[in-house]
Amino acid sequence: MWQNILASSIVMIVFIFLIVGLYGLLNIRKVKTKKQYFKQMHQELKVGKNVIISSSLYGTLTRVGDETVDIKVKSGAVIEVSRYAITAII
Repeated sequence: MWQNILASSIVMIVFIFLIVGLYGLLNIRKVKTKKQYFKQMHQELKVGKNVIISSSLYGTLTRVGDETVDIKVKSGAVIEVSRYAITAII
């Protein structure tokens, strides 16, 4: 009786490890892809490009620094944000 319980427990533990391992592999690939996308996007930042920042603001780059960028929004205001707040180049 206890041998059946032990065998089913071992199978269940192996199954759980397989699921966790598969999830980890899929997650690592997704993270690598996103990291590569953002690295390339930040290298392409230039004055005059239209961008979207994480708070859903659209604007045009007026200055690109090492850590921050200036973005001119529709109202004409220029705001300074972290360059890592940019989510997409339009």
